[in-house]
Amino acid sequence: MKIAVILTEFLNDYAKNYYQSLALNCELSYFIYKDFQDAGELYLALEPDYDGFLVSGPVPRAAICQRVPSLPKPLISFGSSPLCYYESFFQIQYNEKDFYLERGYYDLMEWYSGEPDRPLYDFLKRGEFHDLIMEIYQNTSSYSLEQLCEMEEKIKEKHIRLWREGRIQYSVTRFSNIMPDLLHAGVKTYFVYPKYEILKEAITTLLQEVSLKAMLQNQTTIAALNQQYSSQFLFQRQARSQSSEYGRDYLDALSRRTGFSLSYVRRFVTALETLNNEHVTSQNLASALDITPRSANRLLKRLLNCGVAEEITTDHLPNRGRPEKAYRILN
Repeated sequence: MKIAVILTEFLNDYAKNYYQSLALNCELSYFIYKDFQDAGELYLALEPDYDGFLVSGPVPRAAICQRVPSLPKPLISFGSSPLCYYESFFQIQYNEKDFYLERGYYDLMEWYSGEPDRPLYDFLKRGEFHDLIMEIYQNTSSYSLEQLCEMEEKIKEKHIRLWREGRIQYSVTRFSNIMPDLLHAGVKTYFVYPKYEILKEAITTLLQEVSLKAMLQNQTTIAALNQQYSSQFLFQRQARSQSSEYGRDYLDALSRRTGFSLSYVRRFVTALETLNNEHVTSQNLASALDITPRSANRLLKRLLNCGVAEEITTDHLPNRGRPEKAYRILN
């Protein structure tokens, strides 16, 4: 299985060193993109030779999707979660002698489409930072490729201008592509690195999607499976027409929101038809998707972080002390 990792020069060593420490049943190759437009061109050029793609963040993923609206191969991004930002805030607080949020420039706020001039600390104070991150990730999918490229340049110039004018004490970014220019300009910039857990979840999800796609396309393999697996995959193929009641627009929106490929979203929606959306656990989702409970738990956490699910109760399993979390899947 061949996987292409599309990322920036700044993140290359960080991602490569971590993935090389894992025992992965695949071959990873790394490709550097220069800007958001180049990311889409790289995907097009590499697509015939690779089974799946990882990309370094939701914004370059949105750029690729704008360039290639119908992805022929699975594409998963690894971005920075709210926890990654919190860790960066603690690092800044430790390093800056006179730490005030108002003295920094946080370029993630450039993607916020709500109240103008609402400061970052207001979201943190009200416990709404998680919702802010999810809204920003959703907003990026609505930008055209040209708008994404313009936004990247605008943000880079604003970092440098605010620093040179002495209006900020430091700046914070998740755009690895602009980091070399900011450092060269002398801007004291903190980069929000994705946690290793996020990188691992991304490659795990991608390998699952690639395997599923291969099985669905290989009719000979499906026919050779035992009755249980054969029946399940036949049901999944038939359920494509059933899942159309959700509409292509809904499935596309869910794909952009979660970062899952369209084929994986269809599989997930099909599985939900056999479950009670008001009470989903890692155990019953694992059974419906024929994956391990651990993988199902990672999937539910991803849906929770994307605002697609909400935690409702905990179920006490027989003969186990730890309760099992239950979720409601939101429409």
